Amino acid sequence: MYVKQISVYLENVRGTLREMTKTLAQNGVDMLALSIADTANFGIVRLVVREEQIPLTIECMRSAGFMVRMDEVICVQVPNKPAGLDSVLEVVDNAGLSVEYIYSFTISLENGALLIIRTNDNDKAYEALNKGKIKVYNQNEINSL
Repeated sequence: MYVKQISVYLENVRGTLREMTKTLAQNGVDMLALSIADTANFGIVRLVVREEQIPLTIECMRSAGFMVRMDEVICVQVPNKPAGLDSVLEVVDNAGLSVEYIYSFTISLENGALLIIRTNDNDKAYEALNKGKIKVYNQNEINSL
């Protein structure tokens, strides 16, 4: 029901992002989704990889000196049409939830886009999305992309 997301914390220093991506590339990690957020002192890179690459991703990031954590997030299919995202957010809003962040996959589907959504209550969001007939992807489905 959920997708595993890896968060990598980077010092806000020139070249650190490249160091991270180079380490992933050297270890053959394929990023399926990516988000970069910036604060005054550090950046947070959130990424999704296939399940079999999660341990490798965490290990190579830690070996390179990066702080890493893993969370569970929701992956939904959003219709590729006007108001597509709004229809998904309506379900979340009607469930009384707030969105903490959203980012998209680097892979798109023929009939829509894939988005990662983190809410203040993912269990309640998952139930609401299913009830609202929003296609929610699990880790196994992501692995097969």
